[in-house]
Amino acid sequence: MKTRVGDRVEQIFKKINVDKLPFKISPQNLNALGINIAEDLNDIFQGINMSPALKWCLSTVKKAKVFTLVYQANERGLPIYKEEIAKKLPEYSYKTIATIIDEGTQKGYYVPLEPYESSEGKKIQDKKVKNIRPSLDLIAAFYNWNIDRIAKISEIIKKFK
Repeated sequence: MKTRVGDRVEQIFKKINVDKLPFKISPQNLNALGINIAEDLNDIFQGINMSPALKWCLSTVKKAKVFTLVYQANERGLPIYKEEIAKKLPEYSYKTIATIIDEGTQKGYYVPLEPYESSEGKKIQDKKVKNIRPSLDLIAAFYNWNIDRIAKISEIIKKFK
């Protein structure tokens, strides 16, 4: 038995969470939404190229996970070290994490700062331990990339409202 295109769209429509969308959509508009989403995804990938730092930090899943932890710690004003990153990403070895941080630091994408005090208020004495922060250029590129993403999603939402 042959399936009609309309039947297939209806089957897909039943499986997706349209109630989470900030607008109402019918099965007839599902393909148009899908095209817009795919175009946006392509723009997202292209946008990563706006900055060599952003492109490098998001070039692999490993690097992206490391960047996310470093970025979040920076925004929250929390210390983050190679050892801490390795503990938070147990699927990767300490050596892998250290290599990513060292390479990113060499390229100027990460900036090692003096260690913060520990959560117990003790100054960390080990001079080999460096608090890792994203560079100012990397932070700005990350904001700009996300601002572009938000603007494009807003345009898509307007089309379907």
